[in-house]
Amino acid sequence: MQTIIITTDFSESSLNAAKYGAALAKPLGVGHIILYHSYDNAPLATEVPVAETDTPLAHEGSLLALEIVEEALKQVLGDAANVSIELVANGSPLVFGVQQLAEQHRAALVVAGATGKSSLERMLIGSSAVGLASDHKVPLLIVPKEARFTPIEKVVFACDLKQVSHTTPVAEIGIWLERLRAKLLVLHVALEGKRFNPDLIPEQYTMHSLLDGFDPEYHYTESDDIADEIEDFAEDHNAGLIITIPKSYGFFERLFHRSVSKRLIKASEIPLLLLRERGSV
Repeated sequence: MQTIIITTDFSESSLNAAKYGAALAKPLGVGHIILYHSYDNAPLATEVPVAETDTPLAHEGSLLALEIVEEALKQVLGDAANVSIELVANGSPLVFGVQQLAEQHRAALVVAGATGKSSLERMLIGSSAVGLASDHKVPLLIVPKEARFTPIEKVVFACDLKQVSHTTPVAEIGIWLERLRAKLLVLHVALEGKRFNPDLIPEQYTMHSLLDGFDPEYHYTESDDIADEIEDFAEDHNAGLIITIPKSYGFFERLFHRSVSKRLIKASEIPLLLLRERGSV
């Protein structure tokens, strides 16, 4: 994993996400960080004044603000002098700008805060994040405002047990587990009364055949609030990361749209990693 993109709108939340992303650089083997700000529809208020229109002044102001964030990241990186930081600011819409950078630099990951303002918040709460993570094949790490980086010892993979063989990104999950040296907890949450659905048995067998090599724990629970159950499970098991796949299934819609807003209220500290489907390019 050579290059990652960290987005920032200079809010407190995005600064926290940037620091979290920088802290991940060493365990993930990151050599290059692109610190990116889109001043298209910029936030109305930030700690650092940034012009809101696509002008030379907006560009210059954004770069000055990025330099402040860069200094904060250097403190996090410490003696990891082999990690370079590149500052990029432009007036492109945020999602488009991230997509362009990801393609140009073959970025392995995009890091963003779970709260934000204007275009950043819409990317996270709306459907654009689904497009960023799936249509453009860029894994997306969403960092809650209260998250603080500590070594990740347990990872929850939340699976809906649908089309498992075609969608489960086994190799990518393996890379994260290896680099984080973490234990895998596989979780499926069924709706109340549907836990023993016979249609899911073949998918369970497939899941075992794909993931047993990682020596995971398998957990099957049920709840009418899937998102809340996943959050509670991860917290109860002291997991440091939740992984899922941005599909069009109701499971993901429920997890993503409801979970993000809930963790703003609950101040959850567990980042959410959206991985691309298996075989996607």
